[in-house]
Amino acid sequence: MHTRLALVAAVLLVGLAGVAAPFAAPAAAQSGSAVGFGDSQTTVAQGDVATIDLQLRNTDQATLRIRSADRQYRATLRVVDGDGDGTVRVRANTFRGGDLDDADRFTAESDADTARLLSESSTTDAPVLDTGRYNLIVSTADTSVASVLTLVEPDANDSDAAVVSADGTVSEPATDSNGASESDADSSAGIDADAERESGGSATTEGGERATAAETTSRSIEAARGDRVRTRFDVSGLGGVLESRAPARNLVYPTDSEPTAETTHTVQTTPDETVSVRSLTVDYGVDDSMPPRGVHQFSRGDIEAIGVDETGDGFVDRSAGIAIQNVRTSTDGRMTLTFDRPIAVSENHTFLLSYAMQNPDTSGTEDVSVTLRGSETTHNDRGTVLYGPAGQGTLGNGVDLRPTTVDGDVPTAPLAAVETMYDPGAGGLAATLDTGAFDTGEYAMTLSVGEAAPAHAPRTSLREPFAIVEPSVEFTDRSVGDDPLLSVTADTNLAPGSSVILRVEAEEPNGGISQVLNCVATAGPDGTIGCTFDLQNPASDFDIEVTAQRNDTVIGGPVKYN
Repeated sequence: MHTRLALVAAVLLVGLAGVAAPFAAPAAAQSGSAVGFGDSQTTVAQGDVATIDLQLRNTDQATLRIRSADRQYRATLRVVDGDGDGTVRVRANTFRGGDLDDADRFTAESDADTARLLSESSTTDAPVLDTGRYNLIVSTADTSVASVLTLVEPDANDSDAAVVSADGTVSEPATDSNGASESDADSSAGIDADAERESGGSATTEGGERATAAETTSRSIEAARGDRVRTRFDVSGLGGVLESRAPARNLVYPTDSEPTAETTHTVQTTPDETVSVRSLTVDYGVDDSMPPRGVHQFSRGDIEAIGVDETGDGFVDRSAGIAIQNVRTSTDGRMTLTFDRPIAVSENHTFLLSYAMQNPDTSGTEDVSVTLRGSETTHNDRGTVLYGPAGQGTLGNGVDLRPTTVDGDVPTAPLAAVETMYDPGAGGLAATLDTGAFDTGEYAMTLSVGEAAPAHAPRTSLREPFAIVEPSVEFTDRSVGDDPLLSVTADTNLAPGSSVILRVEAEEPNGGISQVLNCVATAGPDGTIGCTFDLQNPASDFDIEVTAQRNDTVIGGPVKYN
């Protein structure tokens, strides 16, 4: 939301009682530098990231001051409009904990611009800014404008889930009578459709009404393999926590990050070329990092899972446990497994290893390296492991997101097939799962904000069930007339916006004309697809066979027409 920039020639006085209204600059001063805010008032939940829209004219630099109304907090930033577009959007993280440096909590939204923290002071060591009013002042040497930032208490509501197409494109629904596209046989265009499918009353309705929490935990949506399940958790105050890299995406992830805790460590590494692995080394001692306790006592019996994830769901698809030949450890934090046969890890497949381990008595980020050594190719991966409160939960700071099977099994790498995005204006935390990586069956996406989370974060536990089924296409009207235009329509369980190749093979019975025609159709919001094929001659003259394909896999047909 943007408002017209107010230009001023006087310094505004800011007091505890309020912010003085800006005065319009005189005409003679219009050629001078001026600054302002895109919004006169910005409101975010405590713990979220506030976006402060600054506007600059005839200058590329300005100073931004943030002052709490109770004078308990103050910060001063220098902003630079690097691309000269007259706008700098400053992102201010109101969460001060985690593993982010203080300077990294203030950034410019555009890579071309900069926002540099000059000074910051607070009378408390709280990991989050207090709720309430904060006065914002943007200024240059001869002009100043004020605005207000308000932090409100975060809250937790319900959740919902929807099925979206693989590309997640949200487009306009079809306008014809059956909601399907029709195109010429040599056309690759289908009709765009809404990318989200409402299902079972557990998603947000068209009227904007949200299902109740009871509904979202008891009803399950169905997604065809290859589509995406997008779950939204309406929880605010988590934006600052989620600015840091999720601990479960680190090279090594401890299930419990508490210092000295006896827990499970998970290694996940993905080579960019095929490696025939003969040994694996995990080195916790790189650059004098503090290794876990008892690394030198690690044995084969500590291994919980080892092997290759070939589909990207985070589970081991091909175990390497039987091939372990020897285990070697050292007192400097290194452990090596050797194999009695090559373990093939193809490009973009992930080698997984989870094992029992006791954390070191430290908090924060420690460096670690993993090496997959083959006879001809070696893959080296350097990363981190995070201990302490910031590393608790898959998303960190006590926030845990994970898919589970109906039996409660969790992937060895919990977030392997999950993408996350946090936008409180669009419903909070969104988790998008790639169903193509999983087998068919019943699953759930769960979010837990537990006692390990910062005090401001609302405690909650939410669960959205869903089922993954095989994709299917069922052809409907198979009548054929004397018109050369053949209309093919079908019902599908694919998400709206998903593309399907409809293929027609038409051959005259006497061995005359034979033709193969393809059309890319897009699933409509009502679950229908369709294309029109021009056979040049009357369709009734041909023996016709129709199939539907997705990603080179037949999901409908072949069926006979005529």
